Amino acid sequence: MRILAKLFASFFILCVTALLVLAVLFHTRYSTALFHHVVSPWLPGDLSAKQVVYHWRQPLSLTLTKPSYRVGPQHWQADRLRVQLDATRLPRIHWLRIDGLAIDLTESTPPPSLEMLPASVQIGRVLFNDLDLIGQGWQARHVSAQLDEWQKGDSPWGSVRGRAQWEAKHIDWHGLTLSHALLDATPSPKGWQLNGLSFQWQRAAFSAQGQWQPGVLALSQLTISNAIVDSEQTQQQLREALSHWPSDTQLTIDRADVRQLSAETDRLSVNALTLSAEQLMFSPQSPWWHQPQLRASFNADYIRWQGHTWEQPLGELERRGDNWIVNQLTSQWHEGFIAISGQFSPQAWQIDRLRANGLTLSRERLSPLISALPDWPHHIVVTDLSLKHNEWLALSPQFPVKVDGIDIDGRDLRVSRDQQWQLRDGTLTASASYASINQQWLAEPYLRLEANDGHVNLRQLLLGFPDGQLAASGQWNYNTPSLPWSFQVDGLNVPLSLYQSWFNWPLPLSGFHDLQGQWSGLASDTESFNVGLSGTLAATLLDGHADVMPDKGWPARISEWFQKTPAKQRQSQSFPFAQLSLKADRGDITGILQGETSVSIDWPIYQTATPRVR
Repeated sequence: MRILAKLFASFFILCVTALLVLAVLFHTRYSTALFHHVVSPWLPGDLSAKQVVYHWRQPLSLTLTKPSYRVGPQHWQADRLRVQLDATRLPRIHWLRIDGLAIDLTESTPPPSLEMLPASVQIGRVLFNDLDLIGQGWQARHVSAQLDEWQKGDSPWGSVRGRAQWEAKHIDWHGLTLSHALLDATPSPKGWQLNGLSFQWQRAAFSAQGQWQPGVLALSQLTISNAIVDSEQTQQQLREALSHWPSDTQLTIDRADVRQLSAETDRLSVNALTLSAEQLMFSPQSPWWHQPQLRASFNADYIRWQGHTWEQPLGELERRGDNWIVNQLTSQWHEGFIAISGQFSPQAWQIDRLRANGLTLSRERLSPLISALPDWPHHIVVTDLSLKHNEWLALSPQFPVKVDGIDIDGRDLRVSRDQQWQLRDGTLTASASYASINQQWLAEPYLRLEANDGHVNLRQLLLGFPDGQLAASGQWNYNTPSLPWSFQVDGLNVPLSLYQSWFNWPLPLSGFHDLQGQWSGLASDTESFNVGLSGTLAATLLDGHADVMPDKGWPARISEWFQKTPAKQRQSQSFPFAQLSLKADRGDITGILQGETSVSIDWPIYQTATPRVR
């Protein structure tokens, strides 16, 4: 036993002496050569260094300057490598720091791997400084990183069990240049918990928190501040970069806040937009606007879209399945104000409130907006409609229209679309200060409609002319396929030119007339209208004149008005008739013109488009 004890003691003393000799030699100029001959053979591959530094005060620490490591086709180089072993858990590495390393992840070199390391290798903390990563279409420069509790295991790159922190001064991602990128993450059972992510792009700041796992990037919070997209080049860079988003990865955002966003594109311009949105989802298989559970609110200095500028827009909306719920949407537009709230789906629009004040509208202004909207639904319900002090302009040479001071009020309106739009329920009143419709001037026109389950009543239509007035009322029923209707009219000193200028009827008359009549019939199609028309009309003509052929009698002159052949040169002559009486019985119209002479009219409109006048 004494001999065995002496042998063990001698071996221990020998090992301690050898370690002391190695420690002493590491303090001499032979440290680098000693490392190459004694330490390197124990490592897989070929590890060399320009200089090896060791100090007895840190006996478990070693510094390599300009280390170079080759294993198979791979070659790793760095500016400096420092390693410190864990005295309590040898041979566990307490920490490892690598400075000035470049990793090429492109297809031009063999893919880097750490497969040469034993699976049992563990490092308490891995530190990177001035790391460069180069990938296919992207690169990260001057990267610093701290990885806690790294172990090799079965993964080619190993795995991190603790906290991972990354910082990159510059990242180029398919043409986008990001700066001051920071990432703080911890591993989760299926991916990574992103405690904090931030970077800057141009003058914008981005920050986010969330979780990543294969196939899904779920952000709990995303904040974008002071972003500016002001050139076609910037737009192209964004489109190019976003096109490289992994096709199998879905992005979800619980809450996104956009502050002071400004953008200028061909279709859309926005200035100082502030937006808060919840429950966003972007999937490669769906368009970006498909947001089944979106909630958002926004405001901006202005938004320019489809050639229109919306000043001080303010909105709050939600998306539930196929329905858009607009809790509030207001804006200044064309020197006026508009506000709307309601619920919108492809099948129906439920508008709770619609306000529009002080607007100047025209077909040219509205057409681009209407064409940009989705298809009209089959049903539109408007609970509260209020349009005040608006103006309508349609200044075409063929049929100029100008209506000023338009006020429209509607309550519980329900409109349906079959072959045409139909007012099914509600009350609607409309008035204006004045109107000019194809050279006909009107003072304070007024309209009131009431509808109940498809039964529509024209309670009152008043048209005030410079020296006269026209009053009308009527009814029609949308519940019957034949669409029965009736109409009553009463007028004093109404211009005779009204029929040609408004309805393009071939009646080249001027002057005035008093009239009273009532009509009824069917309106499902032209044939049923012609067959079902019935009623009477009595008119007194005042100071009538007509454009006629001078060489024909009055029956021929009136018949000529209805001919489709081009009219020859006409002359204005006094209209020698003072009374007109018309009667229609199921499409057979008969009448008589009385005055200096008499003319009878026979017109079965279900048979011919031209009346017989004699």
